[in-house]
Amino acid sequence: MKKFADLAITFLFASASAAVVAYVIAHIAHHDLGFSRSALREQALICAALVVGLVTIELLASKER
Repeated sequence: MKKFADLAITFLFASASAAVVAYVIAHIAHHDLGFSRSALREQALICAALVVGLVTIELLASKER
């Protein structure tokens, strides 16, 4: 059960960090590069999904060692 709780917490932190990164990327693209907000929504969600996947893979791989 403790392993499941650790995995859930890890996934929560990965999701939160992905959301922050997606927000920062969208903010920079909107304010500095001039992209419209509607053009950025889909790309921000894709970036968040990629970051969650990569962080989760890294955390799970480092725990196996």
